[in-house]
Amino acid sequence: MKHQSSTINSPTDSARLWRTGLAGIELFEAHLQQHQFGKHFHETYTIGLNEGGQGCCYHRGTNHILAPGSFNLMNPGDIHTGQVIADQGWAFRNLYIERSLLEQVLEQMEWPASGLPCFRQPILQPAPALCRLFDQTFQALSASASQLQQQSLLLELLSRLFRLNGEPSFAIRPIASESKATARVRAYLQANYRDHVSIDDLAKLTNLSPYYLIRCFRKQVGCAPHQYQRHWQLLQAKQALHTAEPLAAIATEHGFYDQSHLNRAFKQTFGVTPGQYRKGNSVQYG
Repeated sequence: MKHQSSTINSPTDSARLWRTGLAGIELFEAHLQQHQFGKHFHETYTIGLNEGGQGCCYHRGTNHILAPGSFNLMNPGDIHTGQVIADQGWAFRNLYIERSLLEQVLEQMEWPASGLPCFRQPILQPAPALCRLFDQTFQALSASASQLQQQSLLLELLSRLFRLNGEPSFAIRPIASESKATARVRAYLQANYRDHVSIDDLAKLTNLSPYYLIRCFRKQVGCAPHQYQRHWQLLQAKQALHTAEPLAAIATEHGFYDQSHLNRAFKQTFGVTPGQYRKGNSVQYG
């Protein structure tokens, strides 16, 4: 079984997003001149190496500069943006690592704490030896390297990153009434992501005023409820792209008006269109 990837070019931007032969990992590489990623999150750990030009991201109330040689490190669920801020553009590569795979790696690392670790800071300043290790890992995952080589390099990379910039486990926030309300709203939006949900529906669900509910949700999650629902729709549609279902059907079944609506939202968040993502993740047997 061979995984194919394709290069997506526009007059100003190029990007690729594809799954690897090692289950639980996606790779992304881009050279951007004008594309801006809106507020979004990943269910995976993100390990990104900034290689050229300059970008910035907004994360937890702060704008961070993404200079060549620096790493951007995001935990699952971290709301963030990304945009070019330099005339020479912005070039970077990302590893997206599912939590289930990280659990396996932690056992091999003999991680001292229980539970999943998290990155302490979103930016790790230039570290040449670590950059070389990232490049070796990325190349092995994107090529026909042996599974042993891929796993060994990934193990070493994650081990170094978490020892340099890791916390033993995700911080547990105090559960105040609004925190319970936010958790309830998130669960409701995930379960009803296809549906038209009103702010009155959420207010009745939590016994909070609409204004207070939106303030609490935005403060704790990092985006408004409607933005969270839209991104959850995108994540579910992204999974459906690994089936043979037509793009138009995926769009309407996952809460979008039509295929064009899905195309615009998907590209803004993931850097490629649904069709380009599907083409880049086609599988050939033989």
